[in-house]
Amino acid sequence: MGNALPVSGSDACSAARFEDLYAGLTPTDEEALQRFDAALSRFDPDQSLLSGSPARSLTTAMADLVQALTRIDLERVNSRQGWWDRFTGADLEARLELEVAVRCIGRDMQRLAEAATAAQGAASAMRADLDRIDESQIGHEALIEATANLLRGADPAAAVAARLQRRLGNLEALYASNRLARAQMVLATEHLAGLLDRYRDIEQLLFPLWQQHALAVAQSAVPTSGASGLDQLRNIHARFASALTPSKEIAS
Repeated sequence: MGNALPVSGSDACSAARFEDLYAGLTPTDEEALQRFDAALSRFDPDQSLLSGSPARSLTTAMADLVQALTRIDLERVNSRQGWWDRFTGADLEARLELEVAVRCIGRDMQRLAEAATAAQGAASAMRADLDRIDESQIGHEALIEATANLLRGADPAAAVAARLQRRLGNLEALYASNRLARAQMVLATEHLAGLLDRYRDIEQLLFPLWQQHALAVAQSAVPTSGASGLDQLRNIHARFASALTPSKEIAS
């Protein structure tokens, strides 16, 4: 068959068992149908994995975090650095608001972590499904070849041969469908892998760095130090939001 799956040593052994499947039989023998049915294996990929919901859950959690970041007004901290703001306590209020925002972002990160854990599980399940569908396809390809060889030259009007031909046609359709499902699973696993790589960068590097800078600004009582820290926070804030967006750019 065209575009066959690659055959490893173990797969070749699996396919070899179909070579003598119809030994001693003709296309008009009822037993040929029984052997076909006994040799047929069916594998149904997990449709919930193919739906893309694990990736959507992860991207939704990332989008929610971006929205939370955009609601943080860093300039409010900077605008409350004058002597009058310190006298009235407006500077303290602005820094407290930032500290509360840091805690809220921490909760959003926890939700993102939960989505990432689910996505990691889905990615592992899809890789397992890929192995299973590959094994199934090797058997299907060999069964198709063996059955087509048996039917070659058979009288299409013969009842048993016609029934076997219908089974063969259905198997060929299943084989083609599984090829499409496999391609979809490969794309889905690659997409999830990219999302999980971004999450690991965020969880291990960007979020701790952002949290450290934000808390330093929120807890700083020295205006000059706070202004310098705010400049650094602006930079890491932008990088944090950028890493969370699929386009790698901050939404305008």
